Amino acid sequence: MKQLLPPVPTAYERHVLNRVAFGWSRATYAEMRRAGGADRWIARQLNPSAIPEDPRAAAVATRWFPDLADGPQRRWDRQRDGSKGGWQYALDLSNQSLLRRVYSRRQLLEAMVDFWSDHLHISGNHDSAWIYRTDYDAMLRQRALGRFDDLLVAATLHPSMLLYLDNWTSTRQHPNENHGRELLELHTVGRTAGYTEAMVKDSARILSGYTLDAWRTWTPSYDPGRHARGPVQVLGFRHDNAAEDGRAVTEAYLRYLARHPATARTIATKLAVRFVSDRPSADLVARLARTFTSSGTDIAATLRTLFASPEFRRSAGQKVRTPDEDLIATCRALGIRAEMPRTEKSFGRSLTWVQGGLQLYDWPRPDGRPQTAEAWSSVTRVMASYRMHWNLAAGWWPTVDVRHRPASYWVPPARRLPRGGMPFPMYVDRLCRLALGRRATARDRAVVAQATGVRRTERITPDHALARWELVRALGALLDSPDHMTR
Repeated sequence: MKQLLPPVPTAYERHVLNRVAFGWSRATYAEMRRAGGADRWIARQLNPSAIPEDPRAAAVATRWFPDLADGPQRRWDRQRDGSKGGWQYALDLSNQSLLRRVYSRRQLLEAMVDFWSDHLHISGNHDSAWIYRTDYDAMLRQRALGRFDDLLVAATLHPSMLLYLDNWTSTRQHPNENHGRELLELHTVGRTAGYTEAMVKDSARILSGYTLDAWRTWTPSYDPGRHARGPVQVLGFRHDNAAEDGRAVTEAYLRYLARHPATARTIATKLAVRFVSDRPSADLVARLARTFTSSGTDIAATLRTLFASPEFRRSAGQKVRTPDEDLIATCRALGIRAEMPRTEKSFGRSLTWVQGGLQLYDWPRPDGRPQTAEAWSSVTRVMASYRMHWNLAAGWWPTVDVRHRPASYWVPPARRLPRGGMPFPMYVDRLCRLALGRRATARDRAVVAQATGVRRTERITPDHALARWELVRALGALLDSPDHMTR
């Protein structure tokens, strides 16, 4: 009987898999057990370079989307000659990112790349920023668990950000205010910090000089002749800004903002919303902000405080999965094995469309995708998720370059079953253990019986309808439940 009912994690281990990772999978749970439990697994996740990557995830990153290795000039040349458009590079990056999150052993790193991609958002389909968006993703991945002041400097001055927020157009006479404003409002101190319109203008002046050769070679550069000189003052940061080369002023300004108490509250709040609840307590936010400040903006140190908090431990089920999180969790739960894409119809090149929502990194505003339930609980979103669950559970679409669990995974051969077959309650328990990482409840048994029309007194064999054409109804009913669509 033990073979028919696989072991499941404790409630806390399952909570960690849902929050720190992208959902339950038998492989990640096995890694957690080998690490010595949930807390030790988290400690390992905070040092991703020490974790050997899964071969499939490594292949996704290096071989499955070779065009993402194109340089900016090559991308632009292909856009102009029509051989590959910017939207196709953006789609490749979306699919690559989703697949990495499904298969990576470095689950927390992938979660933090996702987090920073929202906080320091750049649309993958922006008219010009797409040229450097893949490079920007690589930068976020390198710095996602380091220090925020280093990350802020790198992100703010990255060519993709210069294009997205128009800083490349700034001149000494006419600094473009867009980047200076969003740096304050979205990336650091927030609207309530007390900055003024004059400070926004000074912020833009400080950033001026960073530009690139847009629409031709796309080469980034610093042009002292475009830097707006003169005294600047933003929230306690003061500088005479007299030198023609303003790069030292810019870096000092960015590091000042990164370490500002209001920025600590911004980052602490967003981390708490991502990993704990939509409305985190003021006490938790204050503790995270203190760690962020005292550690010199150390992201990993701040996360250690978060994951050790009582609020994190008791917050299971309080977050609604976004559509892409639901897609990733469903692929992991079902054990879907994507193969190297050979055509545009391949699973790996179609994954973005399966969720029925926005393409990854395609949020239309610079504030990044929201992380609260209100944004992801509409009827339209729920029905799209139901369709996605059934498509993946049945293997209906996509069907090219992908392997699904065989029927014998869900209902073993007759020789392994009790005489006459597996009792219906045991069958539902096995499905829940394999797909959801927990034991079945009375509600699960009732839902599967209602969805399939099978009597609870029946015994399930490999030839039973419930093990064949009705299996999708059973799995669909479980995946459609709030238990799977929340984390």
